Amino acid sequence: MQEPCGKCAKTVYANEKLEAAGKWFHKGCFKCSNAECSIQLNLKSFKAAEGQIWCEKHTPKAQYTTVTDSVSVMHALHAPKKSTEGLHKVQVGTGEAPSIGLETMSMQHALTAPKKPVENLGNVKKDEAIGA
Repeated sequence: MQEPCGKCAKTVYANEKLEAAGKWFHKGCFKCSNAECSIQLNLKSFKAAEGQIWCEKHTPKAQYTTVTDSVSVMHALHAPKKSTEGLHKVQVGTGEAPSIGLETMSMQHALTAPKKPVENLGNVKKDEAIGA
């Protein structure tokens, strides 16, 4: 199936086609869409935006909209903030360590766990332990 080139609108044949941004291009037409640039691109170096192909330098950037700069939005952003009431009066802690918590409970459990007897410790001679 033959498709028109995304740049020159002539027929693109299978042996010379490059597919990018939903269109087919001739290898020679696969250039940056910026009129002053027109640098030759490849499948690794192109960026697709707005249905066209661009080089890294000339890829269109997102523009701000008038909605974000409207007077009502700016007024809302600069409105006085409600302060947190009464937090300066609340005492967070006494500074003492908690008497029971997860860490202390696990430590108590480890200390009261039954001890496993050490095996074959009495059969080792001093000379064997040193490695002589």
